Amino acid sequence: MWEGRSCEASPYPDYAAMKDTQMKPPELCQCLEDTTYFINVYFQEGQEEPELISAGSGVAVNSRADLLTAAHVVTSRLPVRQEDVKDPNSVILAMSKGGPLQRYEPIFCSLRVTLDGYLTAPLTVDLALLRPISSQSSVPFLPISTESPVLGTQVLMAGYPDDMELPFAFDRLLNQAHWQVQAQRFNVDIARRLLMIRSGIVGHRSGVVINEQYAGHIFYIDNVLHSGASGGPVINYDGEIVGVLTERAITAVPYEESPKLRVPSGAAVAVTPCLILEKLRQVGII
Repeated sequence: MWEGRSCEASPYPDYAAMKDTQMKPPELCQCLEDTTYFINVYFQEGQEEPELISAGSGVAVNSRADLLTAAHVVTSRLPVRQEDVKDPNSVILAMSKGGPLQRYEPIFCSLRVTLDGYLTAPLTVDLALLRPISSQSSVPFLPISTESPVLGTQVLMAGYPDDMELPFAFDRLLNQAHWQVQAQRFNVDIARRLLMIRSGIVGHRSGVVINEQYAGHIFYIDNVLHSGASGGPVINYDGEIVGVLTERAITAVPYEESPKLRVPSGAAVAVTPCLILEKLRQVGII
């Protein structure tokens, strides 16, 4: 069921070597198309049919296809519970556009911050790192910025949001009762994942200092990608990863029937990977 699906290698540019070189938007979009992965997490117990429990995005951060993503993509919920991370029934699959389908395992999933007496529950830093279980040939990747973006920085963000649809809503026209459609249901899950790239600027940022080793920012972008894009990269015009998408901003829209109603607004929230630089050094990413 979970065998990797291979494809021919493409002659990708060395994006990491292009660091500090201002690229044009079409070049940056090509970078994102080649390095952004969709991530599907399934629950499978014994020989039962696997159940899709989480879908998100991630970005390759080295040539062996280690992926930086949001921790809640791995566990399907926040706060992150380590029993979810270590669940033997969890199957994590990821694939770039046109690349091989690979099974992954988490090598790091969230930081928990506790302040005795000050917090009623630990804070969760919503970042994770995944590593392919089997080795593969060198893949394109993007470098991680060691600095946070300043206010007004122009950025691009990418992911596989679930509001994207196949042309003519083809998948919804399929006869789900047909035995051949049932046999290909897993491939239909893959076909549904379509990449979206959007632009914006950093409109707000808040500093986060855990200790001397762990410091960075949470920042807002004046544009948004929807569910499924969580874990996707935010890059500057040098082609560096300056953030990881974690959620959509929420705003209150009270009205008489539902005075406490809160809905997503038009901004995306991202976490700077420099917040976990020490952890990335420990696992050999930088």
